[in-house]
Amino acid sequence: MRKETSSPSTIAHTKPGARPPARIVSVGGGKGGVGKSLVAANLAVAMAQAGRRVILVDADLGSANLHTLFGIDRTGPTLHALFTHRIGELAEALVATELPNLSIIPGSGAINGAANINHGQKARLLRQIMRLPADVVIVDVGAGAAFNALDLFLVADHRLVVMTPQLTSVQNGYGFLKGAVWREMRHIAAAHGCAEVVESSCSGETERIAGLLGRVRARSAELALVLERTLANFGAHLVGNNVFTAADARTFLAMSHMARDFLSLAVPVLGHLRASRRVHDSVNRRRPFLLEGTLDEAAQTLRCLAARLLADRAGEPSAVRSHDGASCDPEALAPGVDLAAHPA
Repeated sequence: MRKETSSPSTIAHTKPGARPPARIVSVGGGKGGVGKSLVAANLAVAMAQAGRRVILVDADLGSANLHTLFGIDRTGPTLHALFTHRIGELAEALVATELPNLSIIPGSGAINGAANINHGQKARLLRQIMRLPADVVIVDVGAGAAFNALDLFLVADHRLVVMTPQLTSVQNGYGFLKGAVWREMRHIAAAHGCAEVVESSCSGETERIAGLLGRVRARSAELALVLERTLANFGAHLVGNNVFTAADARTFLAMSHMARDFLSLAVPVLGHLRASRRVHDSVNRRRPFLLEGTLDEAAQTLRCLAARLLADRAGEPSAVRSHDGASCDPEALAPGVDLAAHPA
């Protein structure tokens, strides 16, 4: 069995002449039912309303339902059609929404074995995601910390981990984030011929990244520097959902601190959505709540988060800040986003 040694970013850039989109945003998490698809769908709507060309990819392999959130019954080819060669390009599966500049690529829901793609199929999917004709590509990643989910999460420039304040969600969210960090470290170490250094550390539940970096530094100062830079530019943020109280919101700050202490990773809290009947019912109404035009707190929060992500530039100091009650920077607001819609 051939081992995987290429990172998602490396796989995605192997196509000669490939031009990546302006940015890719992945939305993942360790547990199902925490609101990943709801956040992904409404972020896509907010960015499209801000004038960006957006493609939303349902990469929840085997349990796809993004098309349902948009009230779409008949999707035509899905992401799975790329693996069966029914389509040659992922863009052939694009489905229009009621917003002219927002399209979705549906995933596979009830196809036996759809979640079990092999390494070659995954590499092809990652390359195709990078080639989609859009300003922003949002990838809705399935739950769990399987390698396929982690690699789809890691292909992005901005990586959002969605969780609720419930203990099980926090535990699984941390496990997902940790799995993504170790996965990225392993790929980089393998490229430098030091994969065993990382693999020997992955089994420990309380292993700290700082300890790994120390062992790597003793063997290769160059590799240690590469890993440190990777951590510094990891681009992960937390998004909370279903928040009832201030104590609930502080749970995400605690998670952020734990990531800093154990993973040597800055994972600021990008924002959180309060528990809302309207948001909850929007799923059953099969329509993202941002399409309803109501300027309530949930809509303001999502638009503010979208503006922060759009303001951030890869390779530059991050303009994305934690949502701790501060207002959005007017310079960070994308065209089409009304400043009055954001709380001061």
